[in-house]
Amino acid sequence: MTSTGRREALEVLTRRGLSQRKACHYRGLSRRVAGYELLQPAKDRSLAERLISASQEVPSFGYRRMSAWLALDESRVRRLWSALKLCIPRKRARRRRCGSDIRLPGATKPNSVWSYDFVHDQMVDGRSLKMLCVIDEYTRECLAIEVAASLRSQDGILTLSRLMRLHGKPSHVRSDNGAEFTAAKVMRWFRDASVGPAFIAPDSSMAKRSRGKLQWQAARRTA
Repeated sequence: MTSTGRREALEVLTRRGLSQRKACHYRGLSRRVAGYELLQPAKDRSLAERLISASQEVPSFGYRRMSAWLALDESRVRRLWSALKLCIPRKRARRRRCGSDIRLPGATKPNSVWSYDFVHDQMVDGRSLKMLCVIDEYTRECLAIEVAASLRSQDGILTLSRLMRLHGKPSHVRSDNGAEFTAAKVMRWFRDASVGPAFIAPDSSMAKRSRGKLQWQAARRTA
């Protein structure tokens, strides 16, 4: 129990009719605890103002990181942090885009709408593989399959850039609303390339639906 808690406990007992001496004896405390006054209230007040101001600037910091940030004693910061009832705000759940931003009909001509998605698989030794598949929705031609242990949004941008140099730009590129496809850098790249992104429900892209055929052909080649 903190010193403040001890004094509050003594106040409760004295309000119930016990003398200060009996209350201290009952709690096993020295009588000096009841009459103790803060020796540096001005410093605590100024530090409390600094903590409140800093917690608004960096709300994700707890008292440990805050004490390091302000170069202060951790125990003192912890005491005032608890007294001020400061806490880290709860993280809000990320809201994904609903996937209905652009509702496109089926592709009406070659090279008008591409579909791309990540397909996951596993090797016989347990290592995971990630494949980025790009398909022309009209011709059903697989334009590219990029395979690596790890693929990110930047890899998708590089693959689409290479394919656009070879085949020309499509009017839209369709994908689900996963984090790799809705990242800010991907949206900026689509804007600069004058290509419209189209989002659909997860696991319903043409590239994802071709996973079974892709796995069958890979198994046939290795047989």
